[in-house]
Amino acid sequence: MPHKEADANFLAPPLPHDKGALAEQFVGQELLALNGPHEPPSLYFWSREKTGSSAEVDYLWTIGQKILPMEVKAGATGNLRSLKIFMEEKNTPLGIRISTTPLSQEEKIVSIPFYLISEINRIIRKQL
Repeated sequence: MPHKEADANFLAPPLPHDKGALAEQFVGQELLALNGPHEPPSLYFWSREKTGSSAEVDYLWTIGQKILPMEVKAGATGNLRSLKIFMEEKNTPLGIRISTTPLSQEEKIVSIPFYLISEINRIIRKQL
């Protein structure tokens, strides 16, 4: 006989502190699905350890010869400080934000909604 408390916990919505991790996991799985069947699965991130100014970018995505930083935000808002630091330090042409915001571009940051991750290569190639 199923345990009612366990069922209730399983079906409960994620706690606010879990949403970011779930969003990152979802995006990672979608990015891996974009690899061809003969490509080894791989995901990369960037981390900077500088005294008084650490920064981390969730994913690095390669399109052609360009390595682009990608930040995942569970909601429509969020700080993109690490993304901007990477873009400035590495002189990248674009940054990518994956979130619930509509498809848009503000300066050098392209916002892509979760439901369009499968089209990321096509969308970004048009911007490069």
